[in-house]
Amino acid sequence: MSDLDVLVNALNSGRVSRREFVTRGIALGLSTSALGSLLAACAQTAQKPGGPVDLTFVTWSYGIDTIKSNIAKFESQNPNTTVKFQDFSWLNYHDTMVTRFVGKTPTDLAYSSDHWLQEWAAAGWLAPLEDHFSQVRSYKADYFPYVTSGMTYNGKVYGIPYYADTWAFLYNADHLQRAGLSGPPATWDELTDQAKTIKSKGIANYPVILLFAQDDPGSIEVWTSMVFSRTDGHLFDSSFHPVFNQPGSAAAKTIDWISSSLRDTKILDPASLQSQEIPVVKGMESGAHTFTILETYNQAELNNAGVNKLAGNFKMAPMPGETQGTVGYVRFYAATGQLVNRGSDAVGAAGKFLDYFGGKTGDQFSPVVKRWAVENGLGFGWKSLWNDAEVKTAFNKWGDSAMLQKNQELARAKDGLTKFYPSWDVFSRTELQKAYLGQVSTQDALKAMADKWNELQKA
Repeated sequence: MSDLDVLVNALNSGRVSRREFVTRGIALGLSTSALGSLLAACAQTAQKPGGPVDLTFVTWSYGIDTIKSNIAKFESQNPNTTVKFQDFSWLNYHDTMVTRFVGKTPTDLAYSSDHWLQEWAAAGWLAPLEDHFSQVRSYKADYFPYVTSGMTYNGKVYGIPYYADTWAFLYNADHLQRAGLSGPPATWDELTDQAKTIKSKGIANYPVILLFAQDDPGSIEVWTSMVFSRTDGHLFDSSFHPVFNQPGSAAAKTIDWISSSLRDTKILDPASLQSQEIPVVKGMESGAHTFTILETYNQAELNNAGVNKLAGNFKMAPMPGETQGTVGYVRFYAATGQLVNRGSDAVGAAGKFLDYFGGKTGDQFSPVVKRWAVENGLGFGWKSLWNDAEVKTAFNKWGDSAMLQKNQELARAKDGLTKFYPSWDVFSRTELQKAYLGQVSTQDALKAMADKWNELQKA
């Protein structure tokens, strides 16, 4: 903790006066304008001991009406707590939150994600939940392993899951039946053979479409899922050293399969390289494609009879490959360092908030956890929630709850989750596309990715 953070803590707790704060701040080299801004921010977060508590809660812009409804219900049960809510676009959320943290904009609770945790926790912007909310320790045993992994930094859990999902292999069962195929492919070679059969019979010109747009963060997760599904499907060893650049690696085989499908067999739609999530979903809905990899909630959209005339045809199967592995990810409720610095009243109010929005008592889940699952079809991080009959019924309307659960059991958190992973991710998307298009060799692309990783790791 910096000298400035210590000074801000002392002001918020009443151990120093505003005048002393200014005097000591000037001694630290701060300008009077900067000190004025800090005093204003501290005034917003200050609370009288034992009095009403204001909590600032920040999310990305999804399900806003549901969030506001949940907040209203929470406030009615906790009249001493008021929740100030703000939301920002998912596409700008990371940068918006970093700006808030750096500028010390009052923020107590927020959505976070596995691929930002290392960066945000290392900077001290987030607080380890298990250090301040004892109930979190008891939750861990009921999380799927990829969920716990995605919320853990330096051995401590920093979140309670709001949403957890996997990347899933989806297919149009009607296309397989028309092509005389008995079931979905079990390997990538078998997928190639099936796609060639479907193409030759005129059922789909490009049987495969994948989300590979460089500006879509999901593109690296689709590729990683394909790597995970193969034997020895790892990107890094336990010390975060690259193994994907080794000749014959699962990563190399995955690039070669994609490149061949794009340029040789032509079973992969070239539009994949510019396709984000929605165009891929629309392409499947239209019947133009047979196979894809999408986050599981998209199966609900594909099988929505109200919007898609082909609803009911879209099934999920394990990822082709020897291990059937895939990427699982988690988005979670997190508490900030700012919250902890405000003292016991704010922390206590936040604990009630976290229990209401993401926790459980014994076998009873909070109403918010079940609401997101039943009403919105959002995946969840809790293993035992699959035992709930209402949840199973809701998910079986558009999918197979047993297959959904199996995919979560097969899923792994992304390899290499470090504070510099996001930078490597963005760089790697460009290198992968070069390899898919044959602009560089597979090994040259993987070498560039490894060199970039090593550079970031040393920085």
